[in-house]
Amino acid sequence: MTTEIAIILLLDGIANGAIYLLAGLGLVLIFSVTRVVFVPFGDITAFCVLSIAAFELGRVPGTIWVVAILAIIATVVDAAGHYRSGEHARIPCSVFLYGLLPLVPCVLAWVAASYALPQAVQIVLALVLVLPIAPLLDRIAFRPAADASVLVLLIIALAVHFAISGLGLMAFGAEGFRIRPLVNGIYSFGGVIVSAQVLLMLVTAALLSLLFFLFFERSMSGRALRATAVNRIGARLVGIRPARTGTIAYFIASLLAGVSAILIGPTTTIYYDSGFMIGLKAFIGAIIGGFTSYPIAALGAVFVGIMESFASFWSSSYKEVIVFGLLIPVLLWQSWKSAGHADEEGEEMEMPDAIALSAPLRIGLISAAVIALLIAPALLGSFAITLLNYIGISALVALGLVLLTGIGGMTSFGQAAFVGIAAYATAWATVTLDLSPWLGLLLALAMTGLAALAIGALTLRLGGHFLSLSTIAWGISIYFLFGNVAGLGQNTGMAGIPPITIASVPLISSQTIFYLIWLMVGLAMLASANLLNSREGRAIRSLRGGGILLASLGVNIFRIRLVTFVIAALLAGLAGWLYAHMNRFISPAPFDVKPGIEYLLMAMAGGAGHIAGAVAGSALITLLKNWLQDVLPLVTKNPAQFEIIAFSVLLVLLLQNARGGLIAFIAKRLPKGTRPAPAAAEPMARRALPENGTLILKVEDAVRTFGGLTAVNKVSFDLKAGEILGLIGPNGAGKSTMFNLLTGALQANAGRISFLGEDITYRPQMEIARMGIARTFQHVKLRPNMSLIDNVALGAYARTATGFLKSALRLDRAEERRTLHETQRQLQRVGLGDKSYELAGNLPLGGQRILEVARALAADPVLVVLDEPAAGLRPPEKEALAKVLRQIRDEGVTILIVEHDMDFVMGLVDRLVVMEFGCKLVEGNPAAVRADPKVQEAYLGGVL
Repeated sequence: MTTEIAIILLLDGIANGAIYLLAGLGLVLIFSVTRVVFVPFGDITAFCVLSIAAFELGRVPGTIWVVAILAIIATVVDAAGHYRSGEHARIPCSVFLYGLLPLVPCVLAWVAASYALPQAVQIVLALVLVLPIAPLLDRIAFRPAADASVLVLLIIALAVHFAISGLGLMAFGAEGFRIRPLVNGIYSFGGVIVSAQVLLMLVTAALLSLLFFLFFERSMSGRALRATAVNRIGARLVGIRPARTGTIAYFIASLLAGVSAILIGPTTTIYYDSGFMIGLKAFIGAIIGGFTSYPIAALGAVFVGIMESFASFWSSSYKEVIVFGLLIPVLLWQSWKSAGHADEEGEEMEMPDAIALSAPLRIGLISAAVIALLIAPALLGSFAITLLNYIGISALVALGLVLLTGIGGMTSFGQAAFVGIAAYATAWATVTLDLSPWLGLLLALAMTGLAALAIGALTLRLGGHFLSLSTIAWGISIYFLFGNVAGLGQNTGMAGIPPITIASVPLISSQTIFYLIWLMVGLAMLASANLLNSREGRAIRSLRGGGILLASLGVNIFRIRLVTFVIAALLAGLAGWLYAHMNRFISPAPFDVKPGIEYLLMAMAGGAGHIAGAVAGSALITLLKNWLQDVLPLVTKNPAQFEIIAFSVLLVLLLQNARGGLIAFIAKRLPKGTRPAPAAAEPMARRALPENGTLILKVEDAVRTFGGLTAVNKVSFDLKAGEILGLIGPNGAGKSTMFNLLTGALQANAGRISFLGEDITYRPQMEIARMGIARTFQHVKLRPNMSLIDNVALGAYARTATGFLKSALRLDRAEERRTLHETQRQLQRVGLGDKSYELAGNLPLGGQRILEVARALAADPVLVVLDEPAAGLRPPEKEALAKVLRQIRDEGVTILIVEHDMDFVMGLVDRLVVMEFGCKLVEGNPAAVRADPKVQEAYLGGVL
């Protein structure tokens, strides 16, 4: 590469980066105000380019029909909302704002299309035409789910993109266009030739970046827009209307998309679906800025453009792989940077309620399903059996998503890539190496497992929407790899894949492979059910609420996440193996991100929190897809596009109105069963406790700061076995921070903390928990959709050892009986033994605090750290709690308690440590502390 070529590539990259910069500004703007990762931004850019091209050719822009359809839907949605809320007088306003106003530019564009207008007028008309698109999409899709998590909003955004893309294909066709440049001319700077259009792109991007930065960082209006995303309720309380600010943000984003179109249209051929790639590359720049920083997002977008330019020169075939592969280290950096600041407990998809059917009903339903599958080949034709085969294969992928996303809370759009890895692995082994399909299965699972292990190791430390975005990145990268590797047939695929053979009988027809597919599905569902009803399964079910709780129970969170991710990938790999040998031909198309989203739709439609939801959702979506393929050709010339639109709309409606899925809908109408108390079993082994009076905890000059604030300032105290020590102080004294230092949730900046003679100052929370420190929380941390007994059994996790494989094979029953017997004993101890199988979320706050105490006791601790356990309890409940605490103290367990109820504390503890403004104020017995003038001053403002 010569210097001249490098400079040309650099300029080309900066020019592309300027477009990604503008798109990134739009993404950051909308996310900052609404928390929506607005995937359709690039589609608006593409529609604007195609509208200008239509004007130049004297045609009516297809955007008119897109806007008209969206306007009608938005009007109906808004008017229906006013009707349901009884605000009938506002319905005409809905018709005017969402129906008539957006149609005005449509009428103007319709009339103008027949005239040869100046270029400037055509551009203005195209801009005005696309301006309503983003606000209309907001009213239709995003505002009804405004209070949902970022992950749910991201899935909705992807579904909206595919729906809009389908409309775009019908409106514009598959042909690509360029538009005339705004400015002409070529300039030379030191021998480097630059076109006037490129200069315009750079100057426009720089000016808009500066304006956005000044507006959002320096103006009150900009800060008000950002406040809406941080706290919608708080924004309302100070007079900010979230719906209005959101509409403003979407209008500005549409304008930015239009400006991007004017700049990119003369230099790049744009198709109806080009916006997706523009938007995805802009994502990388926006993510570099953390979706909040405009200057950093701008630099990130330029960097992406430069990387794309040089990647095209080095290897044009792998350009997309390189660019999207770049997203993963960026996400890792952003997640690491924000790890100490984000509320990890708050951004997960909603978990559906648990379903408890009676045992006879459950057995009856399973038996009926098995019998139906056994007789299906004898009753149904070949086409119906083929459909059932596709349902079974899809159900395996959806089952992995049930475990990963619905139960584990890790949203993935990339499972189709794992299906593809397995399919290509077995195809290569059987076609190229002439190996048996069964050896191909081993290779397929090995390759899929290794890929999942590597990808998971890199990405599973990401949190919230960062993880979901990473699945898009590696999913697209793997898809492009399939289409570019010569040994895998590139885009033409691989044919001649041999059928699976059992006892020399080839499974060629749909009927012959049917039983194998559904046997695999049945075994996978059984293993998954066994796993979820085990020690490791409880940990998987608890991932969704964040990591602080699990770490405090001694759970290796990353290990649980990684193994769950690999299991989901292996299920997808098994589906890929079956798919390849059933179809006997594969190509890259079925392994793109779009099929990945379809698998996610299957899991969510069936019930992402329930194992049976995988089959129900796969059946529902596959049959609906087949029905649409039969019906749509009768009513439209574009059945494929309408199919995409129909599925996208279905996904949006599901996420807005029925996130529990089909299984939850049916189960609510079936009789519920009751479960007997756990059977008696041998007691679990208990740890040896130190003798009373032995020093077990020593804190020496502990310091913890947060920026310029010192929350704990050189605090020292010790705790002996058999004691109950109280830690008290006014609000803001640093008590909870001190608790977090003791348990490893936070690390001290200075000082030393010792437990049982070992330095635990910088040990991770999981290790400290396994050493014998159990805790409760100031803000209750339970799993509300798990039963009381399952919540308490989590406390015993570190006392048990059965792993994933034994749990899936149900070889953990003896250990499970001991665990459940122990948890029932602890529930009886705290007075909740008659509610073992109730959902924890149904308990009042006081009952939930008591449940946390039971969970801590199930850990068989040396030291129990209780953070305001009596808050929300009635007097009789406080007396019962005090009795339990004295009882466990008499059994040799040491207790450290933070509590604001002075009467409760004074009658319970042996000693008190008083904190104020992060410092230790006083230490002594309750009577001496109560009489101390400094304590009275701190609590009452004066000496009594």
